[in-house]
Parts: sequence; structure tokens; C-alpha cells
Amino acid sequence: MIKNTDTTFFVLIFFLMASSVFAQQTNHTLHRDYQWSLDNYFNSKEEKEHTFIKPYRQEQTNKVNDTSLASRLFKHAKKDTASASKNKKQKLEISISPVFSAQTGIDLSDSHMTSDIGIGGKLSGHWKNKLGFGFTAYAAKGVYNSYTDSLIRESKVVPGMGYAYISKNDSLHPQYAYQYFSGYVSYSPNKIFNFQVGRDKHFWGDGYRSMFLSDVAAPYPYLKVTTNVWKLSYVSLFTIMKDATQASGLKKDRLNKYATFHHLGWNATKRINIGLFESIVWQGSDSTRHRGYDVNYLNPVLFFRPAEYSLGSSDNAFVGMNFKIKMFKKQQLYGQVLLDEFLLKEIMAQNGWWANKYAFQLGFKSFNLFKIKNLHFQTEFNYVRPFTYSHGSVQQNYGHMNQPLAHPLGANFGESVNFLNYRYKRLFIEAKFTYAVYGADSGGTDFGKNIFISYANRANEYGNYTTQGFQTNLITTSLRAAYFLVPDMNLKIELGVANRIEQRKYSTKQTPFVFIGIKTDLGNLYDDY
Repeated sequence: MIKNTDTTFFVLIFFLMASSVFAQQTNHTLHRDYQWSLDNYFNSKEEKEHTFIKPYRQEQTNKVNDTSLASRLFKHAKKDTASASKNKKQKLEISISPVFSAQTGIDLSDSHMTSDIGIGGKLSGHWKNKLGFGFTAYAAKGVYNSYTDSLIRESKVVPGMGYAYISKNDSLHPQYAYQYFSGYVSYSPNKIFNFQVGRDKHFWGDGYRSMFLSDVAAPYPYLKVTTNVWKLSYVSLFTIMKDATQASGLKKDRLNKYATFHHLGWNATKRINIGLFESIVWQGSDSTRHRGYDVNYLNPVLFFRPAEYSLGSSDNAFVGMNFKIKMFKKQQLYGQVLLDEFLLKEIMAQNGWWANKYAFQLGFKSFNLFKIKNLHFQTEFNYVRPFTYSHGSVQQNYGHMNQPLAHPLGANFGESVNFLNYRYKRLFIEAKFTYAVYGADSGGTDFGKNIFISYANRANEYGNYTTQGFQTNLITTSLRAAYFLVPDMNLKIELGVANRIEQRKYSTKQTPFVFIGIKTDLGNLYDDY
């Protein structure tokens, strides 16, 4: 009942804004394989597009589609969408295409077969070049490698997709069923404003990871308002999420939580972009009251702290800053800094106070490496202090459906990620190497990694440091090749080999696996944490 009321609230707001005029603003697939050519194009100092907020809208990439993206990525593709209908008089275009996955593999750690078989459909289109929309429905069953299976058992969620139902009970390698639904309606009355309402994922950043908002977790309902004026881009995102930390793990027991996000981006020069970020998370109810979506956080202006203080609440608030520098024609430096809680005097004292909670990212991209067309390189370092993103009230953690909203490792770690990829016509090849050191919680002792438990049970008030606890080295490597069969449908055949090594002082766990399949890309999925 609460969910329906809150979702209806978002929809009513959207249609009040839309009035009787409509706009086309369809979204691109939120997948890194398709973004490299876009990032390469936007890295030119002559390009003024703000690239921090993803997915991109079609309006942002029209000129790219007509030139570099079409020639580099889809040059050899024809418009072979499954079906399309046009009504020129009404300027209506609708596209319907299948969505499916048929993947198999072997977990070499115990020689068991893995699989992911699913089918669905996608409906998208626009009307009068004013209104854009897209809807995806997908259902699948899968048997996963040992590590992914352990995540599902713990969280009751298929990573990045949705609630996991056991469809074939096997004590060693059960088969899980899941459903994936996403969609949006996008409206732009002019070149300044865009309004979207829907249920989907978002990624805020220029890197592989995000300290602010990533697409790791499952889709969630949202209302997004984008404003572009002069050299500024301002985005407000209002969301409804789910706390799934209840011991029962049952879907019916999951509680509503809410989050609002703001980001202001500024093209300071032709080469430098600077941004300010804030977000706040609060629970929908507690033992004394139902709070719902607090209208005080519908304020579209930056800085929630005054509103939070006026409410007398201790919601989970964050602020941050990001930058991107187009160093040369084909190089890019980027970064993020996020502050959860901290006291300057405690930082200066260097005594390891638990509540000095912050995170940062520093990354570098090089396009057309060694002047080889479509050979790209990326390296990135991420660092998150213990207890960052967690909260005294578990329901107010920085997560959704038992997955983090920012970095998938949670907190209490340092990480390096590295990519080298190459595209030739429809062929895409990528090598990836990640190395992380984190401090694991154990035996009921909270060392600050798990954002889904209350920080009230922390082990120490002072003397905390990053990677404290059971120090673990995590190494993941992968090599994959994909051939785009029907690029217009995001349909590709993909094969690869990957390995995950988790090392502690007295033990090592290794999960090597190989995979092959044909699938329609729904978005980024992560298995490197």
C-alpha cells in the first residue's frame, strides 16, 4: 500500500509538469561497452557536453551517432530491429525487440556447470520528437559460480537484477529464478529542462566505479529533473528504495526507504569540469510513525543539512566533489571525493576516530593508445574508510535491495582497477585486472566493511584504520571477446575466461571460470568484488 502511494505520487508530479506538451528524450543503454566511443568523442576540448550523469539521453549524443559513434561502433550494422511502426501524421515511432540470454560456463573450482537462460521484450519509442519512453521486462533462471552463489544465498538477491527465487533446490548449486523490470518516460519542454519518471538504474561518475551513485544495485522507482543553463548542469533525483536486511529475507518484509540526490556540474574551462554532489537517505517508518517521502527533501536546491536539522532528524547525509580534466586530446584525468561524517580536529589528531568517514577516487583514461584507433586504456584507484555509507539505523544505510548504492565492496578498502580494450568493426576485446585490499568483519565484530549493519556495534572508538580487521587481498582478472550480431538491439555473442582469488593469512579461495553465450545487454553487471 505504501509503495503504491509513493509511486503514484511520483507519477502525478511528472504529469503535472508534462501538462499537454510532450518530448522525445530516449535513454541509451547503461553499458560500458557502448560508452567508450562516446567518451572518446566527448573528450575533445571543443565538446561542452556534461558526461557525469548516466545514462546519456539521445539528445546528448545525436551528433555523435551521426559521425564517430556510427562509423566506429555501428558502421557495419543495419537497422534490423525486430519490428517497428511509424505514423508520420502523428510523428509516432515505436520499436519492439526481444530480450534474451542463453549463457553457459564452467566453474573450474569444482567443475560444475553454470547457466543463465532468460527471455523478455523491450518497447521503446517517441512521439512528436517531444516524448521518449522505454520499457523492459525480462525473466530468467540461472546457476552461478561459487562466489556469486554465496552472494545470492546471503542477500537473497541476484546481483544487479532482483529478488532471487529458488526454482531448483540443490544444496550445492541451486538454480535461481529472477525477474527484471525497468522503464521510463522522458519529457523535455525545451532545451533547458528534462523530466523523467520511471524505474531504472543510474550511474553518476566518469570512472568504472562511483563513490556517489552507481548501477550496482537493482532498478528502483525515480523522478529525475535535469536543468542545463549556460555552463551549468543541475540534476535532482528523487527515489524510492528497499531495505532488505530483515532476517526473514522474505520479499513481503522489505521496508521502504527513500533517497534524494543533487548534482551541480560546471564547465569551468574548455578542459575542466567541476561538480558538487549531495544525497540524503531516510527510512520510511519506524516503531512510532510512518514518515513516507518527506516533502522537505523535495527541495530542488543544494544542501540538505539545514532541512535535516530543522526536522530534528539524523538521516544519512553525504556531500562530495568531483572533477574531470581533458589533459590532452586523447587523455582524461578524473576523480571524486565523498564526505560522510568527519571532524577536522579528529582528522588533524590522526587518532583513527571511527566517524572520520570519507571516500575518494582518482582515475585516468587514454583513448586511441599509441595512436591505434579504438585501443583504450583506463586505470583507477578507489579508497573508502571504515564505516562509510553505514548508519546507526540499519534501514538508513547507503544501499538498496542488499547491494551498495556506491562501491560494491562497501567500505574499509583500497582498490585498483585497470582496463585495456580494443574494438574492430563489430568485435570488442577487453582485458581487466583488479586488486583490492579490504578488512573483513568476522565473528560478530564490526570493523567497518559491511554497510548493512549498524555502526553502533563498532569494535573501537579510536585506533581505526582502512583495511582493519581480517585483512584480505582480492585479485580478479578477466579476458573476454564479444561480437555484436545486431548492434541496434544490443545483441552479442560473448566468450571469456575469468579468475577470482581471495587471500587471507591462512587461507586462499580461488574461483576460475569460463563462459560463452549469446545475449541482449540490459546494462552493466559486476562480478569483480
